[in-house]
Amino acid sequence: MLHAYRRRGHAAAGIVSSLVAALGVLASAGPAAAQYDAHNVRLYRQITPQQMNATGGNDCWSYISPSGREYVIAGLYEQTAFVEITDPVHPVVVHVEPHLFSVTGDMKIFGRYAYSIGDYYNLQVFDLDRIDDGIVTTVNERPYRTHNFALNEESGFAYMCASSHGSGIVALDLSNPVVPTIAGHINPTGGHVHDAQVVTYHEGPYAGREIAFCPSGYWRFDIIDMTDKGNMFLVGSLVYEGLNYSHQGWLSADRRYFYLDDELDELNGYAPTTRTLVIDVSDITNPRHVASFTSGRTSTDHNLFWKDGFIYEANYTSGFQLFDARSDPIDPTHVGWFDTYPESDAPGYQYGAWTALPFFPSGTVVVNTRDRGLFILDASEARGERMHLSATPLIGGQSTTLSVQGATPSGRVYFIYSLVGEAWTRVNPLGVYLNLASPVLAGAATANGNGEASLVRTVPVNARGRTVWLQAAEAGNTSTVLEEVVQ
Repeated sequence: MLHAYRRRGHAAAGIVSSLVAALGVLASAGPAAAQYDAHNVRLYRQITPQQMNATGGNDCWSYISPSGREYVIAGLYEQTAFVEITDPVHPVVVHVEPHLFSVTGDMKIFGRYAYSIGDYYNLQVFDLDRIDDGIVTTVNERPYRTHNFALNEESGFAYMCASSHGSGIVALDLSNPVVPTIAGHINPTGGHVHDAQVVTYHEGPYAGREIAFCPSGYWRFDIIDMTDKGNMFLVGSLVYEGLNYSHQGWLSADRRYFYLDDELDELNGYAPTTRTLVIDVSDITNPRHVASFTSGRTSTDHNLFWKDGFIYEANYTSGFQLFDARSDPIDPTHVGWFDTYPESDAPGYQYGAWTALPFFPSGTVVVNTRDRGLFILDASEARGERMHLSATPLIGGQSTTLSVQGATPSGRVYFIYSLVGEAWTRVNPLGVYLNLASPVLAGAATANGNGEASLVRTVPVNARGRTVWLQAAEAGNTSTVLEEVVQ
């Protein structure tokens, strides 16, 4: 069941007015997600593969239109789907484009163009210029197939990893984005480069160089200089302890650490719990394995991303796992999860989460799964972005104090309750979703200079024994939810 802060005692204090009348609520609630285990993460909406005319899913990527609207490009076994998630509770499937059946797929963005490619279907090129009008145009199909697809928007090159044109990395020139063309190839291991993140350095000793960080399967972790497509070369490599299959990873913003998942160490019995490796890449000629951390689950890890100090992991049967690496980048704190496959945490890759994508300005997280479609998630509580609501003991016939910390100084804070339970409900004037069904306004207060606000209300005598859900809201932000029983 979804995590909520719980206390004994509870009260919706002086029940004064309808929130609908006071704040203009758009009473349009999303579904609950009690069948999924979660901690500090809440489900906005799930879109099943069947709702997208598919049987399963794989990767996904983000697109932000010039108007600021948010879209996810979702890989499915039979097609590529474009889904608007600007309103995460009411996502809209804008377009689906069929392709040959492929369990694997990868998607990336370059300007207004989207690319989708798989092991068993050709590279699709889409023009997203009119996606806000509900129109996605297929503008080309190229005879390339690949397992993974990296793209460096700064350099204007894309990279096929383990493709139909070479088992290492094949560079594609996007100077004409509708017609990508092969610009070079490198195979540093003589075997297999599984995936890559490719970045351009603008300062420091590597300024002006385009560098690829490459999990290279059974062989090692590689760092490759991609600057000259006619002369790409290996810079550094690492065979770390317990290497089973160096799979995928992502850089921290300062480019000191590369967080790496090994896909087979759990399945092969080397790692008893899900292991993420921390590789120090500050010296690209000498990458070093400096630490590892775990969620404590036993599942196989798949794709991960770093954003704003947090590590977002898709760990197959244990779903989405979130770590806070801001204070300690080599020993992150496990701060939240949403288990898309609660039946099991067993290692393996037949079920569960493929990718957990955090690159939306709103903070929304999208998880694409093999078997249950897209999960559109709110991880703001796990990231510590929400106000914190507390209450003194709630006793029928006595007063209680509702208190908030972390509000906007001098801002107006609204204290709200529900006698029904949790469900997403839009409050248009505040620009937020409450996680309360049939919300009612208990009252409001102005926050002080420290962002603290409080409200005192008398708990009705006849409320004894009732369960009440409490939440506070201000413009652009809500608090955690309290679930209480009135004494």
